Amino acid sequence: MFTRISWTDYLLAVAILLIIYYLFVGVRYFSSDIKALLAEKRKRTLKTSGFPQHGTLQNETSENFPATTDAEADDEFAEVEHLVEKVKTMIADALNQQLVKEEFRQYLRLVLKEFPSIKTSALRPSINELIVSECEKQGIAAFNEEEVDELWSEER
Repeated sequence: MFTRISWTDYLLAVAILLIIYYLFVGVRYFSSDIKALLAEKRKRTLKTSGFPQHGTLQNETSENFPATTDAEADDEFAEVEHLVEKVKTMIADALNQQLVKEEFRQYLRLVLKEFPSIKTSALRPSINELIVSECEKQGIAAFNEEEVDELWSEER
């Protein structure tokens, strides 16, 4: 029975099984690492694309949002990502603690106060929209976008 299988066939079968096994292990246990690695590669390819990064496009930016360098933009996006994660956690906590609207409002105002650089960012309307949508998704119909926008400048 084993005399019909050549060494070449055996090694090919073992190699295929090993590839399938390691793909399974990689997807099962390291999917988040693989996604992060692929996202990083995509970022690099987008940055090194043929589009001019500091040419005429930068001169066309609006007066409300001054042009930033790549490093500043990366820092801003990292801070926005941190804020988004903190807001999602805060909304889940507020839901678990069953906070009333005014307590939730104060809690959200304190979180937004921790990120003063985003207060003047071009991404602020998007963050406001995200906060409203996350609240609605969790079943908390607490705010509209204008009310969230007011929380950025409230002083108490």
